Amino acid sequence: MNALAGRLALVTGAGRGIGRAIALDLARAGADVIVNYNRSREQAEAVARQIEAMGRRAAAIQADVANKADIDRMFDAAEASSGAVNILVNNAGIEPRADVCDFDEATYDAVMATNLKGAFFCAQRALRKMRDAGWGRVVNVSSLHELTPTGFSALYGMSKGGMALMMREIAKSYSRYGITINNVCPGATRTDINRKVLADPAYEAKVIEKIPAGFIAEPEDIAPTVTFLASDAARYITGTSIFVDGGLWL
Repeated sequence: MNALAGRLALVTGAGRGIGRAIALDLARAGADVIVNYNRSREQAEAVARQIEAMGRRAAAIQADVANKADIDRMFDAAEASSGAVNILVNNAGIEPRADVCDFDEATYDAVMATNLKGAFFCAQRALRKMRDAGWGRVVNVSSLHELTPTGFSALYGMSKGGMALMMREIAKSYSRYGITINNVCPGATRTDINRKVLADPAYEAKVIEKIPAGFIAEPEDIAPTVTFLASDAARYITGTSIFVDGGLWL
C-alpha cells in the first residue's frame, strides 16, 4: 500500500503509544515521517529506525510543543532535511487527573499549552506551506472527551473541547486550498496515560462493561483512521470528529 507515497508526515508525541502507532502506520502507507518527541528520545529513535527499515525516510526531532520556539525549530529542521510537511498529526498531549478545586495554575497552563496551544501553532506553521502547495492534511488526536466530561480531568476535557472548535475554524477557512482537517477521537485505549488506572482489574472491568464492543483499544486500533484521513480517499471529509471508541459514546 503506497497511498501516501511522496508525502512527508510529522507526528507529535510519536515515541510511544498512539503517536508511535500512527507514525508506523503512515510509513506502511508510503509516507516519510518526522517522529517528534519531548523526553522519549530512545523510543522515538527506535520508531525512526523501524520506519527506515520499511524503506521510508525518517528523523526523530526533539521539541516541546508547549513552546512555540521549539515548534518553529522543529519545522525548520524538518523542512531543511526533508522538505515541506504535507501531513500533520497533532498527537502530543497530557492528562493530569484531579478534582476541579485541586488544579493549580501551573497545571492549567501546562495542559492548555501542550494540548491546545501546541496543536494550534503546529497547525499554523504547517498550513502556510500546505496552502502554497494546494494540498495538505491535518489530523488532531482528540478524545471522546471533547464532547463528554471526563469526571476526573476537567482540564483535559476543556483542552480537547477547544481543539474541536479550532479544527472547525481551520476547516472553514482552509478547506478551499485543498487542505482537510479533522479530529480522531479515541475512547478507552491502552496507553501510558491510562496504564495506571487500567492496572486495577476492577476498574478495567468497569470500563469494559461500558464499551459495546467489549474491549479496550490498543494504539494500533486508532492509527488506521488517521492514515485514512491523511489520504486522497478522504478528500471530501473535513471539519469533523470521528469517534474510534468501540461505541462508548453511544
